[in-house]
Amino acid sequence: MDKNIPRTGKQARPKTAFKGKRYRCATCHKRSPKAVKTPAPWYCPSCLSLEEAERGQDHY
Repeated sequence: MDKNIPRTGKQARPKTAFKGKRYRCATCHKRSPKAVKTPAPWYCPSCLSLEEAERGQDHY
């Protein structure tokens, strides 16, 4: 997990899930049907289309 192992006995935990274990959308937290292979953050198709629409409106 981590190279820096504290001597207190506390275990270091990663801040984000590692590749292949990201199941939830970053916006609506909807669960993915299978493990996501891309780096975090991951967006479900509906949230991704909404984000693309917002990006299109910002540019005049």
